[in-house]
Amino acid sequence: MLAAEAQPQSESGRRWDAAVRIALIVAAIGSFSSPPVANIALGLALVLALASSSMRARLAVAASQPLGRAALIFFAVMTLAMCWAHAPWHARLDAWWNWRTMLWIVLTAAAFGDRRWKERFCLSLIAAAAIGAIVSFGMWSARVSIDPGYPGTLFGNHVVQSMTMAVAVLMAVVLAAQRDRSVRLRGLLVAAALICLANLVLVAAGRSGQVAFVVAAVSGAVLMLTGRRRWQVVAALLVLVGVLAAVSPMVQHRFALVAEEGRSSLDCSSPMENSTGLRLLLWRTTAALIRVRPWFGYGVGGFMSAYDGEVRNQIGTQPLQNWCAHPVHDPHNQYLRVTVEAGVLGLAAFLGLLAGAVLQPAAQPYRGCALALLAAWSVTSLFNSHFQTFGEGHFIALLLGALLAPDGTQPVSASTTAARTSS
Repeated sequence: MLAAEAQPQSESGRRWDAAVRIALIVAAIGSFSSPPVANIALGLALVLALASSSMRARLAVAASQPLGRAALIFFAVMTLAMCWAHAPWHARLDAWWNWRTMLWIVLTAAAFGDRRWKERFCLSLIAAAAIGAIVSFGMWSARVSIDPGYPGTLFGNHVVQSMTMAVAVLMAVVLAAQRDRSVRLRGLLVAAALICLANLVLVAAGRSGQVAFVVAAVSGAVLMLTGRRRWQVVAALLVLVGVLAAVSPMVQHRFALVAEEGRSSLDCSSPMENSTGLRLLLWRTTAALIRVRPWFGYGVGGFMSAYDGEVRNQIGTQPLQNWCAHPVHDPHNQYLRVTVEAGVLGLAAFLGLLAGAVLQPAAQPYRGCALALLAAWSVTSLFNSHFQTFGEGHFIALLLGALLAPDGTQPVSASTTAARTSS
């Protein structure tokens, strides 16, 4: 048995722990809808968890498991890398503070070992995303948005909204496929999946979420299905993706824009920022920086000043002006960002985090869902630093912790792990 579950818990202890879990659910919803709410809820959850003896015991267990151990090692490496950055301490601390999400992974993994609460966590996120999708359609029809230029955006920005919808669709479909749930609940889950999918295809303009949906759906089918059915579902998903792309002018426009921008990728004379060109310039400049200091990088918080010194070498004879001269703190590639800040050591620790998630024992269907989402984030992190932005970073951390929390009522042994991963 898990050490934290070995002794019967009092009624007051159960209520205390329930408060921690409710706060973390609120924080997960706040991660894509309201950063202040997320911060307050996380602070409350941490205080309550530290005040609970049973939760403290589970924290120790979670920290000793593959995912928790990898998250803490990565956090330690990035803390160390902050020390050698050539930047003011406030800049170092601001950059380092983004990695507090590694601590939330451990806290959430400790809290959601109870499968009933794991299900409540998922259902709460699906419900919040579906309600948000409905509101978003109303905003879209009225041409209203909180992200200028992207009508219908309700959650954070268009990237956060698209990622949220992709996650909600996958979780809703996976839970609806479990036959031990009531017909009514399965129907509601299917309805939520369709609403969120429609929003992803027609409203949410973030290409990251659209790519994430495709990768997560295919990965989920490969991970959770077997035999001929696996490949039949994969083929059906690819056909569905083609149909959705064909009927969505928004999706067609967003991806056609990549090719259009690529033709004038490094034209610094344009007053308008070129998203594709900016990424190409960022990647070239960051790669050049890494070649100079590959082992330890420029330190956490040291990227901006290093970039400013190198970018002039990458634009040739063009003057540094317009969008090329904008301050940059993110190379829009998570792997490059970790490497330029902490070198090969940081990249190894980050890859260790991903490996820790893969090796983490957890019950199905939650494990398969988590790994499918991790595959999606690993792909889209080639184009964005998802793990370091507030909305996506907190959402990823809380989801991984909750979905991959081992079942606290069963032994965590080699035989149990094998049974769970093959179920």
